[in-house]
Amino acid sequence: MNFAIDMTTRRCDWNQIDYDQPVRGAGLICQGATGRYCVVMVCGPEWIAHNRNTEIVSWDEAAKRVEAMGAWLE
Repeated sequence: MNFAIDMTTRRCDWNQIDYDQPVRGAGLICQGATGRYCVVMVCGPEWIAHNRNTEIVSWDEAAKRVEAMGAWLE
């Protein structure tokens, strides 16, 4: 999946950074055993800067894309 959900976060799971205040980040989604997709990791601005090939989209846009694949976003 080449997209992630635009969100604010106080932690970057990928780089193990805790922020003092909320920052612009991304929610990385993955499909679970039941077929649903959900956020499994939250990443901060450093991750976004180093992963420019990952498109950051709104929750609504992510839901549309996941639904187009025959699944749902939770």
